[in-house]
Amino acid sequence: MLINLTLNNFRRYEKAHFCFHPKMTILVGENGKGKTTILDAIAVMLGTYFQGSKIKTGQSTVKKDDARLLSVELGGQFNLEPQDDVFIQARSTIRNETIDWIREMGDRGGKAKDIVSIGTQDRKKAVKGEPIDLPLYLYYGSGRLWDIHRNVKTGKPGSRLDAYRFCLDPKSDQKAFEEWFKKLTLAELQKKNSFKGLQTVRNTVLRCIPNSSDFYHDVERDELIIVTDEGPMPFDHLSDGYRNMVAMVADIAHRASRLNPHLEEKAATRTKGIVLIDEIDLHLHPKWQRRVVSDLQEAFPEIQFIATTHSPFIIQSLEPGQVIDLEATEEKAERTCDTGEQASPGTTAPYSNRSIEDIVEDIMGVDIPQRSERYQKMYDVAKEYYKTLREARDADETRKKELKEKLDRLAAPFSENVAYYAFLEAERIAAGVTSEEEKREDKKCDR
Repeated sequence: MLINLTLNNFRRYEKAHFCFHPKMTILVGENGKGKTTILDAIAVMLGTYFQGSKIKTGQSTVKKDDARLLSVELGGQFNLEPQDDVFIQARSTIRNETIDWIREMGDRGGKAKDIVSIGTQDRKKAVKGEPIDLPLYLYYGSGRLWDIHRNVKTGKPGSRLDAYRFCLDPKSDQKAFEEWFKKLTLAELQKKNSFKGLQTVRNTVLRCIPNSSDFYHDVERDELIIVTDEGPMPFDHLSDGYRNMVAMVADIAHRASRLNPHLEEKAATRTKGIVLIDEIDLHLHPKWQRRVVSDLQEAFPEIQFIATTHSPFIIQSLEPGQVIDLEATEEKAERTCDTGEQASPGTTAPYSNRSIEDIVEDIMGVDIPQRSERYQKMYDVAKEYYKTLREARDADETRKKELKEKLDRLAAPFSENVAYYAFLEAERIAAGVTSEEEKREDKKCDR
């Protein structure tokens, strides 16, 4: 379990400290606030567990390009200067032991001996066939539906450690799961014997996917099939939201089964680890967004999830202390927690008791979410318009001319809305703020 993380001159962060809830932490904030940066940093730290092995996990080091860039002006010229002292520090609980480690630019795990040693010992025990519970570390990027590793080699059954392949690479390794699922399905048919790992994946997918009743590899069609209320559906024909959830849940379950086959049908529910998800609400309908957090926690109760979102429905589904608010000022950051009991900075407010409007306005910083942005602009323009009209009533002709130009500028963006535009024009003329042409037209009407 990851307890906390410190970033120093890492990308956009000069100095930042974050704490994580033991079950679910959701990062919220506008685009560019550093949500994905935090996930990338965690992936680097988790990659330390694999130091000294030949496992291709993806994220592994702090790179030169990760240095924070400081904008410096000299002689009227701006330069972006990479900063020194770039490092990430983490505290985590592994095998009931709390350890701290640091990763610096270009290092090889020199300040992370404890976690490197644990990883080395775990791998030695695994290859000797000992029934050790291996931790599951995974990272799902926001491009996971289309950014997929395709160079999958279908060889003979391999090591338990093969389940770590590309585990910290934000790209999807969906093809590896499909090949594994296909092979075990064919093996079941050949040996006329069921495999616990396959059943674990099936059960986990059905638990997380609403209205589903079966999940299998169709040997004749050579493709994955999920059966829902609408009947059998090929995986590739599913909507983006369905494919995203089925692929992610199945991948987590299949890796847990491969890492810990001795746990048999309980591999998904008893495997510990950390799973990172960028945009947990990706392509999901709001109804599904409301339940995805609880679905994942029920399916994988020993996994710590750290994810990002832009969805108020996700936030509404959380327990107190499960949000890191990257928009939080020092006043809003109600605590700094280093015990691994709750996320920070953020708020301990019970989101589940609050309306979507309250969450969007108070947590996500959107003013008056009950109104569309265009409606709000029209409302604000009308207020400013009437304020200007009141000023114009007692103004001299020179000032009225200036105010008319302001009124015209205010109304211009809404000229295609005939009723709204005509109403503003009528109010202006009634207040006596008119052009010379309008005055001549008015005199003609009087005649």
